[in-house]
Amino acid sequence: MSLTAIAFLILFAVGCLAALVRRPIYGLYLYIADFYLHPPSRWWGAELPAIRWSLAAALVTILAIFIHRNNSARNYSWTESGIAKVLMLYVAWMWLQWPWVLSPLQLEGTILYTKYLLLFYLMYTLIESEEDLQSFCIAHVIGCAFLGWLIFVSPNTGRLESVGGPGIKNANTLGMHIGTGIIFAGFLLLTLKGWKRWGILVAIPFLVNGLFQTQTRGAFVGIFLAGIAAVLLKPRSINKRFYVAMIAGLVAGLYFASETLVSRLSTMEAAFDESAEWDNSAASRVAIASAQLEMFVDHPLGVGHQGTAHLSQDYIDERYLVQSTKKRSSHNTILTVLVDQGIPGIVLFVILAAMVLRILSRLKFLDRNGLPTTLGATRAMLGAALVSILGAGMFAQYFKAEVMIWTLALLAILWRLSGRFDPARPAVVEHAPEHRRSLTDSAEHGAVRKAESR
Repeated sequence: MSLTAIAFLILFAVGCLAALVRRPIYGLYLYIADFYLHPPSRWWGAELPAIRWSLAAALVTILAIFIHRNNSARNYSWTESGIAKVLMLYVAWMWLQWPWVLSPLQLEGTILYTKYLLLFYLMYTLIESEEDLQSFCIAHVIGCAFLGWLIFVSPNTGRLESVGGPGIKNANTLGMHIGTGIIFAGFLLLTLKGWKRWGILVAIPFLVNGLFQTQTRGAFVGIFLAGIAAVLLKPRSINKRFYVAMIAGLVAGLYFASETLVSRLSTMEAAFDESAEWDNSAASRVAIASAQLEMFVDHPLGVGHQGTAHLSQDYIDERYLVQSTKKRSSHNTILTVLVDQGIPGIVLFVILAAMVLRILSRLKFLDRNGLPTTLGATRAMLGAALVSILGAGMFAQYFKAEVMIWTLALLAILWRLSGRFDPARPAVVEHAPEHRRSLTDSAEHGAVRKAESR
């Protein structure tokens, strides 16, 4: 057995032990590590036992929660989150659809989203403080940097495919996912100190290079829109650092840009100028979108998971179908929801979007109530990441992307943690143990101790 495989087994065993003996959140970190390492996608994975490592990590985490149930100071439940309630309704509708929808993949998609709901529960339950929230965000950046490193050492054979793990194997999704890592890294760089900041700084070149190597237009549209959202949501206290970082990011982007990517981006001009020439990929997206609207009219209650691909032969011109399968999948997140889950699905999607906008606007309002810079920066980071995912989702289907669930869960957690700065809501986790204090509480506690020592 290779040293890499042995190292993974040791990491997994240590993570399980830490979750069971110390804190269940280590099981969540183990799950994230497995998501990025994903043994079945690596050469050394063939040397490991054929088990579902992510499922094993989730089961260990649930067991750890049960073991430590009497040791936790949390006084909240994940069902109190409005975002969680909308996701529960969405999953319930998918289960109701299963017996009668046309798509044979409905059960697969329903099980997948049920797993995401469990993941949301684990994140909301285990991330108890601002420090935990920050640690998860750092873990995401490290994972994306690992993908960036894999891209860096991969042979330069053109557009990347099959570098990522589950759900992020294709170039479009990989680019979108790494794009969220860049957004997380940018805001962490503005708020972290010490070795953590230096670690993020080292990761950023791998992230940027990885994004450009995917050569996906959607990810860059998402990043552009995320920049606008970040300007609107950032706290004023980081203005100077923010704009310096933005200029540095533009310079880095110009350095890493390739002629192939610029050529692909230039084809987007056809969306606004009728005299411009479409490339085949862009033209096919228009044809698919038109067909999806027809699918929705014919099936207003939804076709089921991957419904566009299932009906594509009946609605899409053969020249736009994949020759090997004679099918074509959706390339738009909103239209995917419209076709797959119909009117109930799109209504829940709109409710979720409105809820996210309300949370972000309310968090922005809390700046005048003394919301700490770290929480304000996290607000901008998560809002920008969600805008990035939806912006990139104009070119691909991302509502069932796992990073979407991560970001929604983190936003729900941030909303909970900001409760003590909102007079309209009761504060939570008021008596957390020392190791679960928020970063703000720790700073205030340290200031008090220094004052007393004088």
